[in-house]
Amino acid sequence: MQIGGEEVLTLREAAERLGLSPQTLYLQVRRGRLAATKKGREYLVLGSEVERYRDEVQGKSGFAADTHPLHGKRGGGGRRKDGPKGGRASE
Repeated sequence: MQIGGEEVLTLREAAERLGLSPQTLYLQVRRGRLAATKKGREYLVLGSEVERYRDEVQGKSGFAADTHPLHGKRGGGGRRKDGPKGGRASE
């Protein structure tokens, strides 16, 4: 849909364009990371806002990205709840 020469998408359409679920985009709207307007029961997003979101948010390299310094490394992190051999200490 076009309004004043600007492309307007529903959250579902924006999600399809970004390869995300509509629920994910709804959470991004609630968190203020994606600007949207509620019209009745539907959220509407400008096409330019979808592109901004793609460039700024999806373009970031996260932990799973090959460029992340810890990608592919396994950590031993966390405390063990039981003894060193995995069993309970004898009484």
